[in-house]
Amino acid sequence: MINARANSLVMMRLLCALFGLSLLSGCQTIRPIETEDPHGAFAIGNGFETVKKDDFKSALVRNISNPENTILFIYNHGTENGGYGQECFPNSIPSYARAIVRQHSETVIYYLCSQEVGVTVAGDPKKQRYFRRSDEIARLLKLFREHGITSDRTFLLGHSGGASTTLIAAADIPETFNGFVVSAPGYGFAYIGESRDSEDLAPHYETWKSGIEKVTEKDGLVYSFEGDSIAPPEDLSFMTAMPNINLIIQKPEVCGIPDPHGYPWSRCFRQTETPKIWNYIQKHLASTQ
Repeated sequence: MINARANSLVMMRLLCALFGLSLLSGCQTIRPIETEDPHGAFAIGNGFETVKKDDFKSALVRNISNPENTILFIYNHGTENGGYGQECFPNSIPSYARAIVRQHSETVIYYLCSQEVGVTVAGDPKKQRYFRRSDEIARLLKLFREHGITSDRTFLLGHSGGASTTLIAAADIPETFNGFVVSAPGYGFAYIGESRDSEDLAPHYETWKSGIEKVTEKDGLVYSFEGDSIAPPEDLSFMTAMPNINLIIQKPEVCGIPDPHGYPWSRCFRQTETPKIWNYIQKHLASTQ
């Protein structure tokens, strides 16, 4: 009983932070990286190592000693609509992704602590943060390739704003990774509760949509959830005409996560989707051998 109550308390705190901090897509936990100038964190098995910007290369060597046999996942987090200075929350990696690195010793996740600045609602749609974060991913992947991890053993993950970031990267730099798995991609300003067709938001939505429609060289899995007010499935209807995207719209089960936007953190999603996602990874690895 005590353990059940403790687990319940931890979950409530997680969810309060997870959704209370959400503006654009701030799927964050209560524990930020407690260091100045954070760069990100390595997740391997049950372990975690946070990394400062000036320590990344040495941390790369410490955490990946066998790069030629390593499968790399870059996780792109959701973000507040504030830009530089936002806190990073590496423990917010979805449970399905953590399950993969726990189950497969050859895998590693790098949580990229993005600090790219985006525009406000009134700003230029072409300067939305996910376009800038795509460039950031390209710079990071270059460092991993220099360490010996090839593009065919690299996959991108992302949620909400981080999912949009991943999709834009799939359009911009498809040659730098093998595939992608994303959940609840949103175009940036749904949190204010306005329609995508409103006068302020329509340009942002069309810019976001046209960017994603350029994803033609890389295929991936896109999860969306009924009832998600931050990233409604209706905004993704154009993806049904994209043969390289497998759009999976799910009705979330009652599984400890009250908001559909956070469903990838649920036990139900982890149990049902992790084997499917791992099969997707294995299929793509096999296709490059």
